[in-house]
Formats: sequence, C-alpha cells, structure tokens
Amino acid sequence: MSMNREIKYLTSAEIDREKILLLIDASIQAYNAFDKDNPDNCNRENITPPTGYELIDFWIGIDAIFNHHKQVECYGIVFRSYQAPYTYIFAFRGTDCFEDLCDDFGCNHTSFKAYKKDVVVPPEVKVESGFGHIYTDIDHHIPSMQHQLFELIDRYLASTKPIDKLYVTGHSLGCTLCTMFALDLALSRPEIKVINYNFASPQVGNKAFVDFYQQQSAQQDPETRTIRVQNVYDKVTCTPLTIQGYEHLSYAYLIAFFRNNLTGNLNIVDNHSVENYKKVLECSFDSVEGLCDVTFKGYRNKNIKSVPPKSAAIVHFESLMCI
Repeated sequence: MSMNREIKYLTSAEIDREKILLLIDASIQAYNAFDKDNPDNCNRENITPPTGYELIDFWIGIDAIFNHHKQVECYGIVFRSYQAPYTYIFAFRGTDCFEDLCDDFGCNHTSFKAYKKDVVVPPEVKVESGFGHIYTDIDHHIPSMQHQLFELIDRYLASTKPIDKLYVTGHSLGCTLCTMFALDLALSRPEIKVINYNFASPQVGNKAFVDFYQQQSAQQDPETRTIRVQNVYDKVTCTPLTIQGYEHLSYAYLIAFFRNNLTGNLNIVDNHSVENYKKVLECSFDSVEGLCDVTFKGYRNKNIKSVPPKSAAIVHFESLMCI
C-alpha cells in the first residue's frame, strides 16, 4: 500500500457542485488563453468567461522542460464577477504537451518561500523544484509569476471593486501553481478568503509542506478547505512519487474514467484530459447518487469509459505509480 497520509474522500453531498463546474470551466479557459504560435501573448479572443464574470487580466511565467529550453508563456487569467460583493477567479493553465507531462515526474525538492519577506516558513517545507521554479523564477527580464500575482492582488484590494471572495483553480501543473499561491496568500495576505478547488493535481510537496498547508486556518473550515478532484486512473496525480517523499493534500473528490480500450487504464493523456474530467463531473452531477457509469466520446474523439469509483482509493493507491 501507499505510504501516503490518510486522505479524506468526500461524497457528492460534501462538495459544492456548482462551484466545481464553475472552476473547471475557468481552468479550461486558462488553456484557451495559450497560443502555441505566440506563447508569451495571452489570447483574449479565445476566452469565454463563465456566466456572470468578466475577463480582466492575465499573467505570464517561465516554462522550462527539465529546467532547460526556457520560454516565456501565458500561464493564467483572472475573472471578476459583474456584481458586488466581488468574487475573483485566478485560473492557472496546466500542461499543454507531452513534454510538460513528463516534467511533472520530477523528484528534486526546493524550499517554499512566501511573497511577504518577513513570513517565516519552516525550512523543511519543500515543493518539487520544477513547480517551485515556475512560480518564483525571474528570467527574460520579467518579474516572477509570484510577483505578478501579488501585484494583481494588491491592485484589486486597493480598487473600487475590492476582493470579497477569491477562488484559485487549475488543472494538472496548474494545480501545483494554484496550491502554492493559495498557501502564499494565507501567509502573505491572510485577510483574503481563498478557496482552492483544483483538478488532476500532482503531489506538490513533501510531508512538511502538506502539514504546513493543512495548518492554515482556511483548511479547518469545510467552506474554504482545498479540494482536489481526482480521476483514480490518472497517473499524473501519482507524481512526483510518494517514495520520493511527496504527498497529496488531505481532501479529495474522486471520479473514475479511462480510455475504453485494452490498455485504457494506463493511458496518460486521455485519463488526464481536463475535457474528460469536465464531462464526467457533469455526468456525475446529473445523477442523484453523484455517480457516472457511461461510455462517451471524449478528448480527441476517443472512447472514454466512466465508472462509479466504489473502490477507487484502492485502485489508485495500490497502482505501481503511487507506491
């Protein structure tokens, strides 16, 4: 069995379905902002804001495959509700290609540092170095992603439309970034109410990171605790590996789907697709029981099978990728 901490698997009655669907839509729009032909330019024309929200900002970051081939890329977008009190959504783009998926399999640790310089973070609190570098690196004469994010936060706080509630979200690599940002906000801007729902998250940090994250006040409240939505057949959520010292945050909502062919439960791309996550969530929420048991045409027009995750924790944590 996995050496991972005990995870609390939430039922459909314990989650906010409307919030999950809002935030997975926002996560998809973060992908839509990315233009492969012009990666450092966030493409406003491809974005459809969620109902009741407007697109107001973007930010960029430094992408590096195994810390090489650095490139400035559009990494996230900000939506704001039309109506006061104002809700803001910071949506982080996830992995967009197979090389990025491979980079999620890193193993080196680096210390987590808060934006506010006088905040003391225990030195044993570590995150995977690739994730940490994207969040904090300064290169190509641009500020770090961390600096850009807090410049936006401080601008909104001082505006005529101040932040009342803040959602952070993302898929895949975007989960690691929004999780570091959520912790950073708890430490550097504790007056802000932050809610983090994310999709297909890798394991962001070590045990000390998870312990430190779960000690923050938002994690003691069911209304604001971070929730990971996880497909039990998604191998990216097993990385970086538990045997290398990484752990998941404590609360998860499980779904179960896989590519419907002979090796489908081992498929990395289709079992990780944000589009497939969204379809299974919509299917589950249409069911009174909160379960989805269908075959459908998913990402890349591939046949995807969704099943009720009755023994999902066993399927996931006994897989070779997670021990």
